Amino acid sequence: MAKQRFEYSSKFETANDCIKKLRNLSRQVPTYAEYIKSWLIKDATERNLHKTIEAIIDIGKMIVADKGLKAPESNREAFYILAENDLFPVEYLNLMDKMIGMRNVIVHGYDKVEDNIVYGVLKKNIKDINKITAYLRKISL
Repeated sequence: MAKQRFEYSSKFETANDCIKKLRNLSRQVPTYAEYIKSWLIKDATERNLHKTIEAIIDIGKMIVADKGLKAPESNREAFYILAENDLFPVEYLNLMDKMIGMRNVIVHGYDKVEDNIVYGVLKKNIKDINKITAYLRKISL
């Protein structure tokens, strides 16, 4: 059990650290024009979104396993399984779908990343991502 606690703790620490960095990055680029001018901020934003989403996916899968639920066949399915078992709010599923889609583009379609979408997430969705992380922390206890 101590090993599991450490694994959860490590994942939450990664997510929270990246969310802090994303908030800082958001303050540095108040406009889209400023965002697209800075390759450094664009790269840092993409990397921190990637790490945040990976940590959230890992946490979701760990909770599914720890609760003895059906093994998910995909990252998305982990959150649907949690929702089906009343462990994850249905209203967060759409955001998780989009986050996992963004992660897939960043990782596999890195040459197709749309700056305007990443900037929109940076400006509009960090609070929601933080809510998901906080919710997962509650149900992981």
